[in-house]
Amino acid sequence: MQQRRLVLFRRMLENPQDLDAAFEYATLSAQVGDLEAAISTLERMLIFAPGLPRLQLELGLLYYRLEAFKTAKAYFESAISGPDVPPEVREKVRQFLSGIEKADRKVAFSGQMRAGIRYQTNANRGPDGEIIILNGLPFQLDALSQADPDGNVYVSGKFHVSRKLPRPGTTLEFDLVTYASKQFKRDEFDLVQAEATLGPAFDLGRFGYDNAALGVYGIVSGAFLDKDYYATFVGAGTQLISQFGARTSGSAKLEYRYKEFYDSPSVPTASNRDGHEVRGSAAYQYIVTPMHTLNVSAGTVRSISRANYLSYWDFAAQAGAAFAFMSPFNGEQKWVLGTSAGIVFRTYDSPDPMVNPGQNQEDTEYIAQGSLNIPVKNGVSVLGEADYRYVHSNYPTRRHNNFGTTLSLVKLW
Repeated sequence: MQQRRLVLFRRMLENPQDLDAAFEYATLSAQVGDLEAAISTLERMLIFAPGLPRLQLELGLLYYRLEAFKTAKAYFESAISGPDVPPEVREKVRQFLSGIEKADRKVAFSGQMRAGIRYQTNANRGPDGEIIILNGLPFQLDALSQADPDGNVYVSGKFHVSRKLPRPGTTLEFDLVTYASKQFKRDEFDLVQAEATLGPAFDLGRFGYDNAALGVYGIVSGAFLDKDYYATFVGAGTQLISQFGARTSGSAKLEYRYKEFYDSPSVPTASNRDGHEVRGSAAYQYIVTPMHTLNVSAGTVRSISRANYLSYWDFAAQAGAAFAFMSPFNGEQKWVLGTSAGIVFRTYDSPDPMVNPGQNQEDTEYIAQGSLNIPVKNGVSVLGEADYRYVHSNYPTRRHNNFGTTLSLVKLW
């Protein structure tokens, strides 16, 4: 590539009006990261071909990658000022102009809060019936261990703060996720938890990957269960996010956590779960139309615990769709119907001696979900959700099904 650039450079010196050689030289320069050479070449070409939208668009992209947003904006607006600009070019420029508007802010904040009520037919994930077989013998479950319906109220939040750093293309990203729930009957499942991540993110545009960012971050989280402190997690992760095109986007994530659990009256053997956990996941979204999107995701978890029968591999996949349609009551607002289906397969490292000393536990969970989001006003919406989960397991203590419904108020910032 460098040799080809040298040949093209000599051709440009011999014939400055050779626009084909100049454009190829600028393209190769951008690919090897020499953005300044690409820019100077394209700006010289504008002398011979003033007002050419293709050149203005390429210059806008290059200045955007250098974070010279004011100049990039001027070139983008010039590129779409003519009457015969293709719709896909206008859409691409619109996305970059939107990115410039956001990038001008030194600190950006976004958030979501939800509060609502949930009901489950099997809140404790207990097996159906009073009798199960353990180690080849019938065993009668007490009332607290059998499938038990219950409801709860909950509040959750997701908050994101991004601050631009002095180094071009670098930001400091902070995320906080919180959740708290109170059961109506089963107090032992009352839960309060929070997780925070903090670390830099790097715009990959300078390296030739437009609309892509790579982040690295530290992780810390904690949880209370039934009024007792239950667990602490610390670790680190990395995430790659990319907008492949006007309709497609994707992300990939890899995280490690060290987990420490604390024994309590409600969970006297919690510390058996102490150990390490690695999570990997990927997601992809495709916008079929402005009113219809498809998404798929997959992930795996490797969890290693002090008690080997609690160590496992987890493999999951999910596919879903979202359909937006105009409100039957207010034509200016869009309701969103979401559906998804997924499967999770989990296999444990060794048998649980209390259940079956001769066979490792294996679970397969099937999940179906649906939701309807109804906007109200000022970023507030009503969200209704329903989900069904069925777990097939070779351990009778784990085999169960559960149907849940949730009604929430959602506030977006």
